[in-house]
Amino acid sequence: MAEKGKSKTDVIARLDVKNRVELCRYCGNKVDVVLAVSPNGKKRMRRLCCED
Repeated sequence: MAEKGKSKTDVIARLDVKNRVELCRYCGNKVDVVLAVSPNGKKRMRRLCCED
């Protein structure tokens, strides 16, 4: 039997990963990830930081 007061997931570890800031290896700025949809409907995740 599982303990009632214990969580199955490590909440502290999940928050640590979520709050970790990823930096660009080229410019050192924070990397922003956005979902881009092309005209033909294909979805792609794009990383924005030093791109103009």
